[in-house]
Amino acid sequence: MSTPAAKITIRDVADRAGVAISTVSHAFSGSRPISRATRERVLRAARELGYDPNPSARSLRTGRSGIVGLVLRPRYAVTGTPDRAETFNRLVGSVATEMLRRKTGLIHVPDIDDPSVARVPMDGCIVAHPYGNDPVLTELTRRGIPVVTVEEDPERPELPWAVRLDYPKVVSALLDHLREQGARRIALFTGTEDNAWNRRTRETYLAWSARHRRSTRVEVLSEGLTPEEAMREVRACLRERRRPDAIVMATSDFAAPAAGVAAELGLHVPDELMIASLTDSEHSRTASPPITAMDLNHELLAERAVELMLARLSGADEPAEALVIEPVLNLRASTRRG
Repeated sequence: MSTPAAKITIRDVADRAGVAISTVSHAFSGSRPISRATRERVLRAARELGYDPNPSARSLRTGRSGIVGLVLRPRYAVTGTPDRAETFNRLVGSVATEMLRRKTGLIHVPDIDDPSVARVPMDGCIVAHPYGNDPVLTELTRRGIPVVTVEEDPERPELPWAVRLDYPKVVSALLDHLREQGARRIALFTGTEDNAWNRRTRETYLAWSARHRRSTRVEVLSEGLTPEEAMREVRACLRERRRPDAIVMATSDFAAPAAGVAAELGLHVPDELMIASLTDSEHSRTASPPITAMDLNHELLAERAVELMLARLSGADEPAEALVIEPVLNLRASTRRG
C-alpha cells in the first residue's frame, strides 16, 4: 500500500532515490550543483511517491504554512544607527536570502510573548544567539514548534538542532597572535549579553591566560552603551600605570573609537597598544589603522541554519550533535608590529 501523500517527506524521497536528504534538497532548490543523472533520479522518486516540493501546495495537504519564523535574541541588535547593526543585518539578510532560494516564506517574530504572535502560522522557528536557559526556546518547545538555533543556548549546549561557532579555536589563535607580536598584558572588554558569544570568548580568554600563566583583566561593557560612554571606561584603563599593551574589544563598534582614545593619550597603535575585536564590520575595516577582527561568518551560519531547519521540517533524523563552523580571523595592521 502506498503512503498517503500528506505523509510523504523528503526522507521518503531520499530513501527511494538512494541519496542523502541534502541531495534531495539541492535537487529541488538548485542551491548546489549535482549531476544531471542524480537530479533526474530524485525527481523520478518524488513523482512516484507523489511528493510536491512546493511549500504552498504542501500546506493544503499537511496543514503547514510554508513559513519559518526568525527570532533575533540580542536585545541590543538594533541599537543605534543602521551601520552599528551591521553584524545582525548580515545575519537577517542572509537567512532571508537562503529562504528565498528555497522558496520558503520567512517572518520576523519580534516578541514571542505578544498574544498576536500565537496566531503567526509558522512551521518552525530559527532562534539566533539565544541566552542561557532562553525562555523563548522553552516557550517554542512548549508550543510544539520545531526550533533550530544559530549559536547554542549556553546552558543547553546538548541541544542538537543548532549551528554554532568554534570560538575556542579562533579566539585562542587571536591571543597566540598577540603574544607572538609581543603582548604581555592583554585585557578583554567583554559584553553583558548572556549568550554564547560573550560566554565562550570570555571562557577561552581565561583558559588561555591560565595555560600561559598570564594575568587577566576583564572589563564588562554593555552593548547598549554609546561609543562615548564605552570610551570613558577604555580611557581610564589606558591611563593606568600598568596599562594593558593589547586590548580585545567584544564589538567593533567600540574597537574603532578605542584607536582614537589611544591617539589622544599618545599611544601608537600597534607599537605601544594593539587592538582587536571579536566582531568585524565597516568600523574595524576602515579604522586607522584597520583593526584585527573575528568575523562571525554569518552568511555560512545562515545557510547551514536554513538547511537544518528545512531538513527538520522534512522529517530528517535528529543530529547526533550541533553543527560547528569556524569564525574567520582577519589579521590587520592594528596588531602587526614591525
